[in-house]
Amino acid sequence: MTIEVENLQKKFDDKAVLKGVSFTVRRGSITGFIGPNGAGKTTTIKILAGLLRKDGGKVKVFGEDPWDNPKVIEMISVIFTNLIHPQENTVGEYLRDLGNIYGKREIINYLIDEFKLTSHLNKKLYQLSSGLAQRVQLVAALIKEAELIIADEPTANLDPSFRMEFYEIVKRLNRKNDVTFFISSHILSELEKVITDVVFINDGRISYTGKMNQALSGVGEEEIYVMVNDSERALKVLGGILEGPYIKVKGKLREIVDKLDDSGIEIISIRRSSLDDAFKKFSNI
Repeated sequence: MTIEVENLQKKFDDKAVLKGVSFTVRRGSITGFIGPNGAGKTTTIKILAGLLRKDGGKVKVFGEDPWDNPKVIEMISVIFTNLIHPQENTVGEYLRDLGNIYGKREIINYLIDEFKLTSHLNKKLYQLSSGLAQRVQLVAALIKEAELIIADEPTANLDPSFRMEFYEIVKRLNRKNDVTFFISSHILSELEKVITDVVFINDGRISYTGKMNQALSGVGEEEIYVMVNDSERALKVLGGILEGPYIKVKGKLREIVDKLDDSGIEIISIRRSSLDDAFKKFSNI
């Protein structure tokens, strides 16, 4: 396992934030870390990154306690929502300095081009918008070519095209370089397209940990969401309720498709239970 967490506990001002958290992250997985604000996600990530000392339990990253551990820090990259950087450096200075430190100078120009930063290289880091700063931070994390990338809301402040680009890079690094990812995000519709495993956390406790497909299959009686060219007729045929452009109906996918087809109703889009549905189910929300 790349990450092993057992009975992890952390308090701030006598308030328990992590209340016996336990989970593992498989090597080579893309694991989503999902929970509402205040659930303990960022605290967990800071402990995994060696930036915060735990109060109790066991934490292992590549078999080592990450707290103030240079051996672990060398093997991981961490992405936070806000960029921590030397304010007066330009984008170019910052990224090229990192490339020199990690001995990865050959990858810098590729990443700068990939995230469309060429025209921003002479800007000082404090002058960047939140979206630009996030793109710089993503490039900084990827320069290192780490074995594990831990990301806390990595696509926050990014426009849709750069969010898609980030996740394409995630899939590519995972597939070709066997990089393990541990990603926290509130944009579940994007996350569910890339993750292989999932950890749900709510109120400082883990409510589910396991494979993504098992989480979705554990939602219970299957709910199907169908978008059609004639919602009124489809509701008469299927029953269910209208949610935005979709009809939500319980049943078997094949039977639902057959009923619509027999009635001459065109299906525009169809999906099963979502990651959001699974989180609500396992967290009793």
